[in-house]
Amino acid sequence: MSGPWSRWGLRGTVTASFALGALIVCALLSVGTYLTARHYLMDQRQATALRQSYADASFVVDGLLARDARIPEVLSNVNAPADSELLVHKDDRWYSSALARGPQTIPTDVRDGVVGGAVTFAWTTADDQPALVVGIPLPAADAEFYEIVSSAELRATLTTLAVVLAAFAILAAMAGAALGRVASRRLMAPLDDVATAAARIGAGGLQTRLPPTEDPDLATIVGSFNSMVEALDERIQRDARFAADLGHELRSPLTALVASVQVIEGRRDEMPPRTQRALDLVSIELDRFQQTLEDLLELGRLDAGVRTQVLTQVDAAELVRVSLEQSHRDPSMLHVTGTDRGPAGHFTVRVDKQQLGRALVNLYDNADRHAGGVRAVTVRRIRDRVRIDVDDRGDGVPEGDRDRIFERFVRAGSRGSLPGSGLGLSIVAETASSLGGRVWCEDAPGGGARFSMEVPIAPRQAPSPTPVADHVGAW
Repeated sequence: MSGPWSRWGLRGTVTASFALGALIVCALLSVGTYLTARHYLMDQRQATALRQSYADASFVVDGLLARDARIPEVLSNVNAPADSELLVHKDDRWYSSALARGPQTIPTDVRDGVVGGAVTFAWTTADDQPALVVGIPLPAADAEFYEIVSSAELRATLTTLAVVLAAFAILAAMAGAALGRVASRRLMAPLDDVATAAARIGAGGLQTRLPPTEDPDLATIVGSFNSMVEALDERIQRDARFAADLGHELRSPLTALVASVQVIEGRRDEMPPRTQRALDLVSIELDRFQQTLEDLLELGRLDAGVRTQVLTQVDAAELVRVSLEQSHRDPSMLHVTGTDRGPAGHFTVRVDKQQLGRALVNLYDNADRHAGGVRAVTVRRIRDRVRIDVDDRGDGVPEGDRDRIFERFVRAGSRGSLPGSGLGLSIVAETASSLGGRVWCEDAPGGGARFSMEVPIAPRQAPSPTPVADHVGAW
């Protein structure tokens, strides 16, 4: 989805569309209702005013035809509504039942119509209020009769009606938004299921499938997704089997070569110096080839998914200590620091000890090869994760290379001339990812580079951690 609505997201767009649609429909209905009601009420008011004006004019003409009639008295005796004003024009003089408006309120076209002998009426504004002016000629009394009928009550009624209709339009828009929210949740539910399934598959759960559905619109998507996952699982398993078969096929000749070189090295003293240097080169390259093969097989096992893992609960600090000892490094480099918003003394993690131990040793070896060795190893608790920091004695890693060094066969700077397969840090990254964690590189506070790995804390209610030393021999 692109365009001005894209930043709202699908849920927001659906909700806004429902609200806008409801507002438009309700606004159209409200405007139509208002105009219809206004037209009807004005017609009713006009008819009522005409009837009242005819009655008042009849009373006035009778009074004017009486002997010794006084026009002010006649007007005062008319039983007109309180919001009406009566005016009589006779002998070029104006007489009024009140002093509120006067003849200047009478529109010109109404005067002209009455002078021409026709009953005329028109809407006008008097004192900022709508009013209906009705003019009736009185030829029997040689006079003109006018009645100004105020419509302030009609205006108040129409204003109230407009407010009520506007309020209903707003309520309808809110109801439309609520309905749109419900509809968007229903619409997004299948997409959320797909996203959850995709996340589980990305974490290694290749047995994840979408449940079957009876919705004909979703059946094709569900079927296609499950078929794609099955094909992906089959492809990964095929690649893993190929890598395993290739590793076994390569191990046999490699073992034979290593044994042959060892036999030759037994007679090293009988060889000339040039042959000894060639033998040293062959021995170094065979060791490198063997290490690369082991790293490739380990990456193949990691790529095969979490089903190859044996997850147990161990104490992370103890795991690091044992890894230092087993790799012949000084355990005093280990520091277990205070916690950051986490309960003290809880460093239990659920991991594959063999894989995580190998990843830690790879970090130590990386520091030995490229940065003068390990300076310190720190284990700390950060909320719901355990972080392991490995600080080295080198000059640090350039910022532009800090992500690339975790890719396969990538060596930053001058590392290409140094020993190693270029796969050690890739194994660290794959191991952290398979355990639900992550790894990164940054500058160490005391100089050099810091390689940090985070793995999730195991639940507290889980069983007691398994002793670490039972499994370290496999590293």
